[in-house]
Amino acid sequence: MPTTQDILQFHFSPTTFQQSAQKIIPITLASLNDHRIDKLQKITEEIGASSFSFSGDNLIPQVFRKFKKSINNNNTSFERRELRTLTYSLNYSEQNSLPIFSNENELKYALTVLDSNWRDSFLVGLIDCFLRNWEAKYPKSLEQLEQFIARKLENYSGNRSTLISFKNNKHYFNTKNGDLILGDTIAKLNKPIQEATKILGVPESWLAYTYFSKVIVTYYERNKNRISDEIDNLNEVLLTHNSSITNKRLISKIIIQANQPQFTTVQDKIKKIAFTQIGDPSNVSNWTAFENATEIERREIIEARNILNEWITQQFINVFFNVCINDERRKKFWLRFASKISSFKVYGPLHTKSILKRDERIAEYVDARFETVTSKRDVSAFILYIGDYMLIEFSNEGYAFYAYKINSPYKPSLSYQLNSVDDLRNASMPMAIQSDNYYDYFNDEGRLTHRDGNQIWEARFNSWMNKKIFG
Repeated sequence: MPTTQDILQFHFSPTTFQQSAQKIIPITLASLNDHRIDKLQKITEEIGASSFSFSGDNLIPQVFRKFKKSINNNNTSFERRELRTLTYSLNYSEQNSLPIFSNENELKYALTVLDSNWRDSFLVGLIDCFLRNWEAKYPKSLEQLEQFIARKLENYSGNRSTLISFKNNKHYFNTKNGDLILGDTIAKLNKPIQEATKILGVPESWLAYTYFSKVIVTYYERNKNRISDEIDNLNEVLLTHNSSITNKRLISKIIIQANQPQFTTVQDKIKKIAFTQIGDPSNVSNWTAFENATEIERREIIEARNILNEWITQQFINVFFNVCINDERRKKFWLRFASKISSFKVYGPLHTKSILKRDERIAEYVDARFETVTSKRDVSAFILYIGDYMLIEFSNEGYAFYAYKINSPYKPSLSYQLNSVDDLRNASMPMAIQSDNYYDYFNDEGRLTHRDGNQIWEARFNSWMNKKIFG
């Protein structure tokens, strides 16, 4: 009987196929790129930072004002030093004056002034402006600057190493996909993302420019199958890049990817990075979409925040029901609903908060999610918000579970410090499920006990939640 391999004519080793895939980039091309990167690095080291340094920062306000006045006075002349300073003044603004770059007509005039007394050294300042404003909200100005730089690089025939580097790498300066090509190239060459500035032949400090946002994201996309190995390196790059936009753009993608069983070992590390680089997901303002975010990016930020909240909720449930009450059944029950819990708070005495903070899994999240009560009784409450409900579990085994509708007059007020978690209980509340000899009646609010009867308590809880919260 023919085998599957015979039928598919699959007559080669899967291992060999895998090894071949790893060599998809020809050795000659990889070597050539390595050689060019090394050459560019040596050039940068030889010429030093002087090619990119600008010592006329103190002249920028003066040149900026002179240029603004010259717009209505065509007879104004600029010295060569002022023209070089002008290339670094395009982003500058003052209280009553917007940047030159923000107005495409002013930018056009500035480029005309530069062109009338052109020096190739002006390109460094213009490219600096270009990469800083890569994702700016002035696309027409960016396009105008791109075309001007491209034309000047095309016509350049000198021997200045810096400008030769710019010219050789002009495909990386294409606003349509230049940044994506660079990120893809670095990944295919199996280089660390920090090599990006070396490939372009620019100072390492330029890694903070907006141009590198999608370079970093594309690099991640190409290496996401190795995220466990890459996460530390990516975190270092984000710290250097220092952009809230890139943080949200990249970390959201990483969180969504890591929400799989095979990535549980790196979830704690990713949580810490997200808290450091973006902020606590309990604060919605930390996770609002950035200006000009695409619809996909907006959805990813929302999804990532929800996933991060779920991870934190799961850990709190694990710790609370282990440490505060040691009830495995309750822990398993509420873990099933972690993805449905929009937010939560723990109320209890100060010593309980101290105990929770000793657990490194949740230590850094406790302060924002724990409210102390004045009573020193060793009883705490876990308040869970799902849909239109406030649900409360207590650490005392004899306390019933309480369910309040958010808009209910019975719902306890949390606008002041509670004396005790007993303030969250209401003895006048009916049972959430009331039964006679024939039927079960489901109230919108009420109490449920954790005692087994004809049914285990989990079944009763499930029935009530399915009818009232999820029904």
